[in-house]
Amino acid sequence: MPYAVENHQELGMTRMQWVLQVRGAASGQPTFVFFPHAGATPFSIGRLPSVLPQSAGIVVIALPRGGDLDEGTPPRSVTDAARGVAEAITALHHTHATGMTRLVFVGNSYGALLAYETARCLAHTTLPVERLIVSGFRSPALPMADSPLYRLPLSQLSAELAARFGLAPDGGAMWAEGEVALRADLCACDTYHHRHDQPLPVPIDVLHLTKDTSVSVDELQAWRAVTQLPLRLMSCPAGHFPWAECPDVIATALLQLAVARQANLISSSNGNRF
Repeated sequence: MPYAVENHQELGMTRMQWVLQVRGAASGQPTFVFFPHAGATPFSIGRLPSVLPQSAGIVVIALPRGGDLDEGTPPRSVTDAARGVAEAITALHHTHATGMTRLVFVGNSYGALLAYETARCLAHTTLPVERLIVSGFRSPALPMADSPLYRLPLSQLSAELAARFGLAPDGGAMWAEGEVALRADLCACDTYHHRHDQPLPVPIDVLHLTKDTSVSVDELQAWRAVTQLPLRLMSCPAGHFPWAECPDVIATALLQLAVARQANLISSSNGNRF
């Protein structure tokens, strides 16, 4: 499928270690920071930059992938990955301070967990996250109940991932070509333990992907345990890879959630308060 992010030089992107800025935000507008699924590259955001308003900032996380053209070893723990991403976002902010005043983190699958931990790293800094929007992943407060995936032989791993999540937008080739990065991200998920006593002082919105059977509504609602503020659940008719499958639907949801900055708006808008 065609991607909006194919040549960062042509699009005038800013590439820093661990992050890729597609464009800066207009004054007072949100910067959407996208955290992709396990094993993914920045290309996973697909057409989202083209369907979101040009006034909105776009940043995508670009973890070290360990390939021939990519320096750096993929982090194998969520803590290490979150610290690296938080440092990169802070550095990007100092470079483009005027366009990074409203951070909205958007994480899907493993990216949801990484976005949550990164938001924690920034929670008490001068660059806090305004809102966290997650999908395709159970609450971090729940134990990791599934057996570890990252140790499986590649053929078995590919079959298991396809059974649980369906095929990735590239037809699954990513799982073979990016095996090192995929196993590192899965290791981070499989070995994760929630060790925080205090809830996150950031509102969390959960997209319920109605065609994604890998996570239940109860597991999504359990995100309420990790935030001090109201949580909203919004249904979206999409599978486990919504950014590629239905970018227009996701863009509409993100814009609706990004403007709901007050608790009374959260409870009165579409969705449920828990």
